[in-house]
Amino acid sequence: MALIIHFKELAKSLRSEVFLAYSRLKLLSMSAPSEKLEIGSGPMRKRGWTTLDMCRGADVYWDLRRALPFQDGTFEHVYCSHVLEHFSYPDLRKLLLEVFRVLRPGGMFFIAVPNAALYIDSYLGNHEPSDLTRFAPAVISNRPMDTLNYIFYMDNQHRFMFDEDNLIYHCKEAGFEACSRRAFDSGMDSTARDYESLYMVCNRPAP
Repeated sequence: MALIIHFKELAKSLRSEVFLAYSRLKLLSMSAPSEKLEIGSGPMRKRGWTTLDMCRGADVYWDLRRALPFQDGTFEHVYCSHVLEHFSYPDLRKLLLEVFRVLRPGGMFFIAVPNAALYIDSYLGNHEPSDLTRFAPAVISNRPMDTLNYIFYMDNQHRFMFDEDNLIYHCKEAGFEACSRRAFDSGMDSTARDYESLYMVCNRPAP
């Protein structure tokens, strides 16, 4: 059984490397990318955006733990929705630095993440847990502590959580400035996730 699992993991790794190699070739043949980049986009493409994710269907298949496959200062806008929370702190820091690098001076980084503060409010009795715990595979029970387990672990998918304060802090540590909350934007953000989302915009400083 262990040998079968090993070969399955090896096949998965090789398949991923094949897709990454294909993406490198595709990037060489692409005309200039859009001025807007979405990382962790999933399989859905957006008109006017270059999409990047480790799944088929994105414009570029890419492991976001690697350096982004673009030159410095390529994009005017970078966007990610419910992506940053899936990275451990070391990988999160590298990704934020990479986003900073591929943005032009004066460019804008638009972020949406789950707002952990909402779940802490629920633990304290200020919200009904059922208003927040909508992803059934991650629901353990309706106990207050398990509301926190829900968002902090999310069926073993989440690695790092945010409120407004620490999201601003970590973005500024990567070099961004003028980080502030923003409103829901129907042109970018998911209506289905608005109930739990924290929205932020940060700028790469202009010279």
